Amino acid sequence: MRPKQFLRIQSTESMLERTIARIQPMIPWENIWVISRPEHREDILDHLPQLADNHVITEPCPRGTAAAIAWAVSIIEKSASPSAVAVLPSDHIIEDRERFRQVLSAGLDFASKNPVIVTFGVNPDRPETAYGYVEIKEKIETCSDIPCFEVCKFHEKPARETAEHYLKKGTFYWNSGIFAFAPDTLFAALSRCMPEAWESLNDLMQNQSAYAYSFIESQYSRMPCESIDKGLLERIPTRCPAGQIKLVLFPFDFYWYDMGVWETYYQLATKDENGNAIKGTAVATNCRDCLIIGEDGTLAAATHLEGMAVIAKGDAVMVCPRDRLNEVGELVKEIKKRGLKEYS
Repeated sequence: MRPKQFLRIQSTESMLERTIARIQPMIPWENIWVISRPEHREDILDHLPQLADNHVITEPCPRGTAAAIAWAVSIIEKSASPSAVAVLPSDHIIEDRERFRQVLSAGLDFASKNPVIVTFGVNPDRPETAYGYVEIKEKIETCSDIPCFEVCKFHEKPARETAEHYLKKGTFYWNSGIFAFAPDTLFAALSRCMPEAWESLNDLMQNQSAYAYSFIESQYSRMPCESIDKGLLERIPTRCPAGQIKLVLFPFDFYWYDMGVWETYYQLATKDENGNAIKGTAVATNCRDCLIIGEDGTLAAATHLEGMAVIAKGDAVMVCPRDRLNEVGELVKEIKKRGLKEYS
């Protein structure tokens, strides 16, 4: 009910507003589009009054980021014929906006001139199991003083031992979820690596204006419900002949935070002398390196804990080791399985 993109986390701007602000003035309003669920359309326009109404693209039905990105790019390509498109999730915090624009610009320029899909990687500083990883090969070239590496493989969110191995090896980056590509390159990759998605999308592209919305929804619902990482990018190295389409990585050399991960909240929060991040109605004694939050007048009280998260809100309390917060999704599934949906 309260997507994080519309929240003002440690800022007077919502996360959606901050996403737009960090790409300006490099990308003007007429070249900015937002795709989301239909029920968030009015919220988007409230937060971004400068955005044209017809630049809010709504998904016909939820099908994952592969379908959503492909659908949005097909609409943008028909309307604006861009040389390259950047995909920017709106739940990130990046403070160094100038450097971000430099790296993004280099990636867009490279994508507009080469048959590549560019991903932007974050140099990991901990064995995080909540992120996907990108493994790189040799450096291809330097673009605007920024190195560009060929991608060896995308890796799903790893177990902790595997994440520790990635960190030691030094050739793995966190997958930021930010991409750049020419529309034709994306469509070619879809036709080779996700033919089941391309078939539906191509039919929609050829007949967008000829059919009723019910047909568009029907065609869109046939697209695989997968992330762009798993559905498309992981398949490119094995399904695209050498030289046709490459995956390349531009590294971020600045702090990047993904607010889809609880550990990020702890990292950004002000901490006491014992490393505890405490917010709201919360009390801690003899605790160290904990995240303790009490909201809606609910008291979160903790004692003699280390490296734990205690989140109390309304009539529910969650307790979990901080390094296991990425597994909360499994907990939510179990809550629903037991018929306790009102708490999830």
